[in-house]
Amino acid sequence: MDQLQDIAQVRRIYTALTLHYVDGLTQAQVAERMGQSHSTVNRMIRAGHDMGMVEITIRSPFQDHLALERELAEVSGLREVVIETTASDNPEAVLARVGVTAAELLASKLKPGMTVCLTGGKGVSACVAGLRQVTPLRGMTAVPATGLVQGKHYTDVNHAAATLARAFGGEAVQMLSPMFAETEEQHAMITGMKTVSRVMEAARAADVALVGIGGLREKATSYFDLHRDVPAEEEALYASGAVAELMAHVLDAQGAVTGYVRNRLVVAISPDDLAKVPISIGVAAGQEKAEAICAVVRGGYINTLVTDEATARLVLARLKEAA
Repeated sequence: MDQLQDIAQVRRIYTALTLHYVDGLTQAQVAERMGQSHSTVNRMIRAGHDMGMVEITIRSPFQDHLALERELAEVSGLREVVIETTASDNPEAVLARVGVTAAELLASKLKPGMTVCLTGGKGVSACVAGLRQVTPLRGMTAVPATGLVQGKHYTDVNHAAATLARAFGGEAVQMLSPMFAETEEQHAMITGMKTVSRVMEAARAADVALVGIGGLREKATSYFDLHRDVPAEEEALYASGAVAELMAHVLDAQGAVTGYVRNRLVVAISPDDLAKVPISIGVAAGQEKAEAICAVVRGGYINTLVTDEATARLVLARLKEAA
C-alpha cells in the first residue's frame, strides 16, 4: 500500500513538473489545475528537483561564439579571445560593436592603481568611445605607448589616453614627441629626453596594454596617416615584407620587425616590450585585417584578441592552414 502511495505521489509530482516547466503554467495555475494548494505544489516541485526529475538546459545565443573563441585561443596560443557578432555589412558599424566589446573587456580587467598603456588607431579609438558608465578606479593611469600624430582623433594618442583616463576618473600622462624622428640621430636625441623616456618607461611597466592592429597590404590601417612620406615609400615598405603594423612598427608575415627604415625612426615601445605587459589586448575588426592579426599572433606580442566573428573565422582558417 505504501509503495502504491509512493508511486501515486511520484505521478503527482511528475504532473506538477510537466504543467509548470513544459506547459509554462505558474505554480498558482498548477495548483488550480490539480486541485491542490499553492504550498503543496511548491513542495512537490521542490521534491521533484531533489529526486533528480528536473534537468534545466540553457541554450546560449553565444554558444557558437564561445566554441569559436575557445578554438581560436587554442590554435593561436592566445590566453583569451573575445568575439563580437558581425551583424552588419557596414565596416564602421562592425568596428563600433567590437569597440564596445573591447571596452567591456578592458573595464573587467582594470583595478584601482593600474596603469594602461595604449596606442592610437581606429580600433583603440572605438574601444575608448565604447566606455560608458564604467566604475571609477582610484589611481588608474593611462599612458601613451607611442608618439603622436595630430590632425585626426584616431592618430592622437594623447587624446585617446585623456579620454580613457577621464572615463575611469583617472589620470593621463601626455607624450611630448612626434611618432617618427626624421633621422636616427634625431631619434636618439628625442628618446633620450626625460620628458619622453619617462613616458616610455611607464608604458613598458604598464599592467594592461590596449593596441590596434593594422593591415598593410589591404591598407586597413591608419599607418599611412602617420607620416607625410609614408605613401611615397610604399615600394620600400612592401619590399621589406610588411603585412602588419603594430605600434607603428612594421611586421612581416611571421611577426618579425622588418628592415623598413621607419622601424628605426619610430618613437614607441617595441613589440617585444608589449609582449612583456601582463595583459595585452589587441583590437581589430574586418576581414582585411586577418593577415595582420595572424602576423601579430605569430610574433607573440599580444595575449588577448577582440575581433568580429567573420574576421575570427578567417584568422582561424589561416592559422590552421599554415600549421
